Amino acid sequence: MRFGFCTDFAAATRTAVDYDLLRRIKKAGYDFAEFPLMLIESLSEEAFGKMVSGMKEIGLSNDVCCNFFPERVRLTGPDADHGVIRDYLERAMGRAHRLGTKKIVFGSCPARNLPEGVSEEEGYQQLTAILKECVIPLCAKYDILIVMEAIYSGPCNFIITLPEAMELVRRVDSPYVAMLADTMHMAYNAEDPQYLYQCYPSLNHVHVAEKDRILPEDGYSEEVSAVLKILAEKGYDKTISFEAKGGVGPESMGKALRLLKAQLS
Repeated sequence: MRFGFCTDFAAATRTAVDYDLLRRIKKAGYDFAEFPLMLIESLSEEAFGKMVSGMKEIGLSNDVCCNFFPERVRLTGPDADHGVIRDYLERAMGRAHRLGTKKIVFGSCPARNLPEGVSEEEGYQQLTAILKECVIPLCAKYDILIVMEAIYSGPCNFIITLPEAMELVRRVDSPYVAMLADTMHMAYNAEDPQYLYQCYPSLNHVHVAEKDRILPEDGYSEEVSAVLKILAEKGYDKTISFEAKGGVGPESMGKALRLLKAQLS
């Protein structure tokens, strides 16, 4: 198993690479940093070149990216444009490949949320077409797997639960599209962790955080503990990341990692 830490909620800035954070992630013992893909895509050529060399110097990989699409790249409704989507993906996924990325998390609720008047069925049809026509050809080109993320109903109005995410995976029916489970979204949804047994064959990545993006470093809530117990029972051995704030002190990241490894052993 490989353990990562998402940079987005722990970084001092969300518009540039936080190299101090990357050094803390490395020092705490993580295998990889999980960057927002839309940040990677937005960097100038100079800044992206610095990122590639900086990651090598620090000794971190970028196994996984999160935040697949920015809000400006619409995925549902009448403003969804395959030409715009392809242009974004060519740059974003090409850069992800240069960083060694193997998985991209498809959450992106601001881009996928259904506009007024668009039904769930229409949304599923649009996302299925986008994945098949725009995304999967680049997955094949760059050997990248997409993992679908269900996002709780606070910020999101489409693909909220694990069964709904699994429905999209089923419709696309591709080896390049699989599942993600996020403990925070599951907790906010009061989602039954037993559903993990049904989607487990497709499960390829996990996000861990308590509600409000709290980093669990001294123990787990009942909701998070139930998810991790199932993963341990099933012998989960793929990638897993904290998608959380940086904790309460300089030792927080290391404490959280040790606790997670003990829980999954």
